[in-house]
Amino acid sequence: MRNAHRSAMLLLAIGMCLTVCRPAEAYIDGGSGSYLLQILFATFFAASFAIKSTFRNLKTVVMGRRAAKNDPANHKGA
Repeated sequence: MRNAHRSAMLLLAIGMCLTVCRPAEAYIDGGSGSYLLQILFATFFAASFAIKSTFRNLKTVVMGRRAAKNDPANHKGA
């Protein structure tokens, strides 16, 4: 019962705040869209570069191990 009373009071306070507050006189600047588009493109290209570099490094490590395994000069024996 006590929680229901607190919830009702909170909703009443939020409702009063929303009705009493003046509307904001804000706008989105025309350059904001191009800035957001630039951020989107930069994120895409940075992620693709990071993925490409990671796979290239991984491929180098794996191929290096295979080359060392298959190299007859590294085998000790006969």
